[in-house]
Amino acid sequence: KSSCVNILENFYPLQDGQVLLDGHPINMYDHKYLHSVISLVSQEPVLFARSIADNISYGLTSASFESVVQAAQKANAHAFITELQDGYHTEAGEKGAQLSGGQKQRVAIARALIRTPPILILDEATSALDAESEHAIQQAIYGDLRNHTVLVIAHRLSTVEKAHNIIVLDKGRVVQQGSHKELMEEGGLYSKLVQRQILGLEGAGAGSRQPAARGDSAKAPSGLEEEFRIDHSVPAVAQDDYTTTAHK
Repeated sequence: KSSCVNILENFYPLQDGQVLLDGHPINMYDHKYLHSVISLVSQEPVLFARSIADNISYGLTSASFESVVQAAQKANAHAFITELQDGYHTEAGEKGAQLSGGQKQRVAIARALIRTPPILILDEATSALDAESEHAIQQAIYGDLRNHTVLVIAHRLSTVEKAHNIIVLDKGRVVQQGSHKELMEEGGLYSKLVQRQILGLEGAGAGSRQPAARGDSAKAPSGLEEEFRIDHSVPAVAQDDYTTTAHK
């Protein structure tokens, strides 16, 4: 999945096939423009040794404090931030060392949402959050980015249940594609994984950990091998194993 994200961000040249954005090869776009319209939130987000407010508005010269707070509210981060001694002026520390894993993820999501990007990529971006925090963030994303493309990579299937289109990968190849309802009716790998997670088997063999703060998940991410890629705004598109198509 990391390779998929790197290719979608045009970090590496393709050896075969092509990635299309609005029908045009992604390598035809100017790098600066491309990264201005795509926001990425990864499982291990990078925060800087600045205040939380500065981390949320990082790279934006005209972001108001009000817009920072609004983005934090959408990312379900406002409550924990205001509980800190210095609130939004609290230093995050080098690489966000002063924050828990779930807190870092919420700050990173706020940093993405403040930009209202045409394309948002969430790469296991809520893996350290509990179900309540994840649901609150999903509601904000579905509401604010309704006309945008949201690509979600996740192992926790509740994260992708409401997606318009789910692509199931097994050993690097597409094995199923469709909505949650369609894939459940079809049976196959996706249905088996859903049943496995309903029975609570997704955490088998994974060590538990204590949440560092309210809103953090008490479990480590699942060790399942399958990956899921979601496009919330575009109907299914025929593609070969090496082609990924994204549209605004």
